[in-house]
Amino acid sequence: MSAAGNIIQILANLPDFLRKPMLQSRLKEFYAMSDDDQRETIGMALSAAPAIEPAKLAVLFRTWLEILSEFDPEKRAIMFQTYCRQILSSPRSIEKLDFQSLTATFLSLDQKQRERITDSLHEVLFALPNRNEILKLVPEGSLRAIGLK
Repeated sequence: MSAAGNIIQILANLPDFLRKPMLQSRLKEFYAMSDDDQRETIGMALSAAPAIEPAKLAVLFRTWLEILSEFDPEKRAIMFQTYCRQILSSPRSIEKLDFQSLTATFLSLDQKQRERITDSLHEVLFALPNRNEILKLVPEGSLRAIGLK
């Protein structure tokens, strides 16, 4: 497993009271990085995610979404734009993700958090000229959950 995979595994194994502040700190560092470093970080996270036990990945994904929903819309947009660009440059990077588990995790957030995340995601996707390339990669159930079907 890569260094990113190890970091993800460690974060996923932490108890919530440690995981959340640690992930908040990592996300703040992310926004201070150059565009290239942000893309590289996202690329490593995408390649490491399928190797993480789905239940642990779901816990980490939920914490990440909760924290992301607390950031301002501009920061959420940067995150989603970077993910979209990375996925477009390497569409196979999300083939092995368990979308059903990730979608269920998203749906477990409270309504306000879901709204913030979907609003930012919609904004980013609608601004992408090649958004259909990404949408084709995402299962219909997941698209429905975020209001895109």
